[in-house]
Amino acid sequence: MASVNIEAAYAPFVAALLAGGFEPPPEGEWPAELVAAHVVRNNDLIADAAEKMAKGATVAYDDAGSVDEEALTRLVEIAGGGVGLAREVERSAMRLNRSYLALGDAKVATELPVTIADHGNVVRDGPMTIGDLIEGNASFHLDMHYEQLRALQPPVVADPPSEFDSYQLVLLVKRADPPKLPDDVDAALQGQHLAHLNKMRAAGYMAAAGPVKNDDELAGICLYHAGSLEKARRLAEDDPKVRSGHFSVRVLSWVTPKGALNLIPEVVPAVIDP
Repeated sequence: MASVNIEAAYAPFVAALLAGGFEPPPEGEWPAELVAAHVVRNNDLIADAAEKMAKGATVAYDDAGSVDEEALTRLVEIAGGGVGLAREVERSAMRLNRSYLALGDAKVATELPVTIADHGNVVRDGPMTIGDLIEGNASFHLDMHYEQLRALQPPVVADPPSEFDSYQLVLLVKRADPPKLPDDVDAALQGQHLAHLNKMRAAGYMAAAGPVKNDDELAGICLYHAGSLEKARRLAEDDPKVRSGHFSVRVLSWVTPKGALNLIPEVVPAVIDP
């Protein structure tokens, strides 16, 4: 598991906590709040071990501190409920990711004694690399507790929206053979491209626009509110970087529940000096 994904792995768990609506658990099982507190405590225990190992200390990991119900209940009270617990999960996941990065390639493979119990039964008692412990905690261990949360949330079915806002999604696609321009000319063209986007917003045709990062094909996305696909296409094709042959456009129809984005643009009147 790539370290960059350790923090992101917790996003569905956090979303479930923020959504709430949990039912009481089966007898003998933890409620959602204790499940979340356990995840927080376990993240902190493992991060603490990793931080000490990064500094050269010899440590051991025992999950007993993450299953103490009195301690978990206190954590729930301090967090103040679901929203506070969600933020604690995010904080502890960030700490776990930082501690993983701090280990570096050399120390991530260092072994430590690991003791893990489940409902009082020891299921792991032996050496394990700190990297495997962190990655396992942020994968199958997290997945197991996420499924616990999901089991406590009754299925919810939403009715389809009755009204929609209609947009045109314009994808600015990088051409495979764009013209090569001197640096000063290219910079001027980029300025003209940005001025075009500003003009579209001022005219009330565009709700939002911005560049796409880390993609070999897409340069940017523009969200038009022009009234039709053809009108949005004509406006997008008037972009200087499209006319110059640097970008091509793909235009898609996109609808959202009415008012969901609150992005309907307003025409900005021009200011004319007397």
